[in-house]
Amino acid sequence: MPLRGTSRFVPRGSVTVAIENRTNPTGYGVVANLSRGGACVWTNAGVEVGQELSLSLSFACDTLPVPTEGRVVWTAPLDGHAGHSCGVQWNSDVSEERERLHEMIDASA
Repeated sequence: MPLRGTSRFVPRGSVTVAIENRTNPTGYGVVANLSRGGACVWTNAGVEVGQELSLSLSFACDTLPVPTEGRVVWTAPLDGHAGHSCGVQWNSDVSEERERLHEMIDASA
């Protein structure tokens, strides 16, 4: 498991996510914790380590979803639940969308 470069936190309000990748239909999940570097997502979507994902994050405090991209860095089964958790590391590109993602993450802390 890679070392984290930023501290993660549980968001104050709910954060949901739509997950898209080339091999599976759109999946949905809930963000368990997040940071400016990535997130832990609980989902029943079929994802694998190393997979590149397109994500659309919906924050309780905003009506517009935030699109971003990331890579799955780990997966683990959810104890007692269908699905699994996965660690997603945001891609490192600098863009207007990334700035909005950072603003929403900071507002959720």
